[in-house]
Amino acid sequence: MTASETRLPPPLFVPDDDLPVIWSPEWAPFLDIDGTLLDIAARPDDVFVPDRLIETLTAIADTCGCLALVTGRSLPQADALFGAGRFDVAANHGAVMRIGGVVCDQAGDPGAAEAMAAALRPAVDRHDGAFVEEKGHSVAVHYRAAPEAEPFLLQAAHEAIRGSGDAWRILIGKAVIEIAPQSATKGTAIARFLADPAYRRRRPFFAGDDTTDEDAFVAVAAAGGLGVLIGPERKTAARYRLPSPGAFRSWLDGSVAGRSG
Repeated sequence: MTASETRLPPPLFVPDDDLPVIWSPEWAPFLDIDGTLLDIAARPDDVFVPDRLIETLTAIADTCGCLALVTGRSLPQADALFGAGRFDVAANHGAVMRIGGVVCDQAGDPGAAEAMAAALRPAVDRHDGAFVEEKGHSVAVHYRAAPEAEPFLLQAAHEAIRGSGDAWRILIGKAVIEIAPQSATKGTAIARFLADPAYRRRRPFFAGDDTTDEDAFVAVAAAGGLGVLIGPERKTAARYRLPSPGAFRSWLDGSVAGRSG
């Protein structure tokens, strides 16, 4: 945790799932996927997307006139979960963005990530349960089934990016170490969305669960928006908190039905 993070207050827990939001064209919803919209699974491909969730997100997008998924997953992975081209997406932590059907690749050659994955595999394969996930423009090392391997895998990640200058950065999430382009953060992705005519002059709303979402919480706060942390209490730039993805999905359903703010 950085010095600035230690000065952050804990978010305000929201009783009775009551967030001060009424969906309208005033809002620009930005939503993380894993640990926020969806429960985290043992492996990324094992997550489950409730049919009702896609209907709810579609209703919110229709009401607001926009909605974007902001995720560490690749664009094909996000489309496989929520439907090809259904929503705008900031994929690979913002390295790849799709707005209004137009894809913008911010990261350049995906072959660099493939080479990074190949460099990591010998170290990762020494730990049962750990595995490398190639995501096009970024790489993830998962160790949920091998938590004792974290320090060794983190060292391997640092060794993998050594010599690459400032091209890459390491993100530590929930039982995952990600290597992503230095220029790609969820905060810069939201700033790019807000500069687009489809999102301009709207108040940003972002929900996320992980420390890798803090850039986005800071970005929406700076733009006068509202951040919601999903999960246990911790110091964060988010203003509010809900305890779980299930609670967040319930609130989303209620917000569409008009039962909550």
